[in-house]
Amino acid sequence: MKIAIIVRKLNLKGGVQKHALYEARELKKLGHDVVLYTFLFSRNECYEDLLEGLKVVSLNMALPPYADYFSWKKTESEFAKKLALAIDTDTEILNPHDHGCYKVAYYYKKLVKNIPSVWTMHDMPTRAHSAEMSAEMNGAKLPFYKKAANYFLDRYEIEKYIKKQDAVAVLDARDKEFVKKYFGKDAEIVRNGVDTERFPFYGRTAPPKKIKLFMNGIFFRHRRFEDGILAGKLLADSGYGVAVFISGDYNSDKKYYAELTRLAAGLGQGVRVEFLGKVSETRLSELYKTSDIFLFPNHMQSWGLAVFEAMASGLPVVVSKSAGASEVLTDGENALLAEPKDPGDLAKQIKKLADSPGLYSKLSVEGRRFAAENISWGSLAKNYEKIFEHAKRK
Repeated sequence: MKIAIIVRKLNLKGGVQKHALYEARELKKLGHDVVLYTFLFSRNECYEDLLEGLKVVSLNMALPPYADYFSWKKTESEFAKKLALAIDTDTEILNPHDHGCYKVAYYYKKLVKNIPSVWTMHDMPTRAHSAEMSAEMNGAKLPFYKKAANYFLDRYEIEKYIKKQDAVAVLDARDKEFVKKYFGKDAEIVRNGVDTERFPFYGRTAPPKKIKLFMNGIFFRHRRFEDGILAGKLLADSGYGVAVFISGDYNSDKKYYAELTRLAAGLGQGVRVEFLGKVSETRLSELYKTSDIFLFPNHMQSWGLAVFEAMASGLPVVVSKSAGASEVLTDGENALLAEPKDPGDLAKQIKKLADSPGLYSKLSVEGRRFAAENISWGSLAKNYEKIFEHAKRK
C-alpha cells in the first residue's frame, strides 16, 4: 500500500512525532510505500536518526499566532487544503495524526480522490474537553454560555471533519470510550511501542537516603510536574535527600514553567529541582540510566510513551492512575500506581520503593521484561496494517 502519514509538525520532539516516525519505519519494513506530510519540518529539531530514509513533504508554513477562533480556523482549513493537494495522487491510505490533520484527509478525499482515512487520535481535540481539562487543573468553572458555544463549535468540527474519517485509532481504552461517546464511532486501540535498543536495560539497586527523581515531557499543565516537586519536598521533610530532574521543552507553556520555577525556588533546603529543557535522545537515555525513580504524575494523559522507555531502561516507575499507561500495568508487579493529583500518595509510593530493595529490584527487572515483551513498534505497525486493510475493504 502507498500510505500518507500526516503530522501537524515535524520540527520538534514529542510523542506524536516519535509515534509517526516509528510507524513509518516499521510499515516500510513490511513492504509499504510511506510518505510523511507536514506543515512544518526541521530535520535537526526533530528525531534526525528516525527520519533517515523517510520521505517528508512539508509546506514549511506556520499557523499565525492565535487571534480569534474563526479567523484561526479559517487559516487552518486553508493550510489543510494546500497540504491535501501536495499529497501524491496514487496514495491508497491516509493516516492523519492528532488535532487538525483530519482536515487534510477530508480535503484530499473531497478535492483529489475518495480513499480511506484512518485518523490516529492522540488526545481529544474538542473545545469542550480542553475546557474540562483546564477545570480539572485549576478548578475554574466555565460559564454556561461558553459551554454552549463550545458544544456548537465542536458539533460543526465533528460532523464536517471527524465523522468523515473511515476509521479511528487511539492509544488507550479511555480514548476509545471517548470516541464512541462523542463521535459515535468505534475505535481500535493501537498502543505505542518502545525501542529497547535505544533504551537498554541497566541493572540497579535501591537508592540510599539520597533519591534522584526524574520526569520528562513537553510542558503542559496535565503533566502535573508540581506533584513530583511537592512529593520531593515531603520526602525531604522526612529526612531523605532528594533531587528532582525535569526534562522537556518548556516553550510550549512558559507560564506553567514560570510557576514551576517559583514553586521550586520556595522549597528551601533538602530538595534540589533542576529544569533541563530539551534533551537529545542520547541524553534522555543517560537520564533514565542515572536516575533512581521515574515519575509520571500526568493527569488524564493518553498513554505515556516515556513510562515504557523508563521501564525498558530498568528504571522503576510510579505512574498516575489516571494516565493511559496505567491500563496495562500491574501495581506492585511491574510498576507502582499513585492517586492522581496527590503529591502525598506520590511521596508514599516513592518511599515504598526507596525503603524496599526487593521491591525496587523486582520492578526494575519486571518493568523491563514487560516493556520488551509487550510494547513494540513492530506490533504497532502490524496493527495499523490490519486497520488499513479493513478500511480499504469497507
